[in-house]
Amino acid sequence: MESLLKKLTTKHYPGVFCGIIILVLTGIPGSCFPRVKPIVGMDKVAHALMYAVFAFLCLWGYRHSYRTAETSWRKKMLVLAAFISIVYGGFTEIMQEYLVPGRIGDVMDFLADALGTLLGVGVFAFFFKRKK
Repeated sequence: MESLLKKLTTKHYPGVFCGIIILVLTGIPGSCFPRVKPIVGMDKVAHALMYAVFAFLCLWGYRHSYRTAETSWRKKMLVLAAFISIVYGGFTEIMQEYLVPGRIGDVMDFLADALGTLLGVGVFAFFFKRKK
């Protein structure tokens, strides 16, 4: 049991750590942010980059097994990481809407999260192609 737990935490820690950072950042009340005129679209770029990194790191611990796995398993790994990241993005937007004072959940932020997720999964798949 201990070796299984060690194996899981070793492979998952980059994604879990990134997920915790995202949760903390999205849980900060709106009153903690300075009142400045935002640059149009930078919020969406930040969301996309944040979730691209998150999706990439969710897969990072599995990069060695990804390279040697059969095509069907590789696709399942990518789909699972994308699913987890997109659901997490939806969760954080709902959390902001209902639980964080001064913050609102935004469908466009969620779409930026999903787009970033696809970018992160795509970058991972590109850089960790199957070994021949």
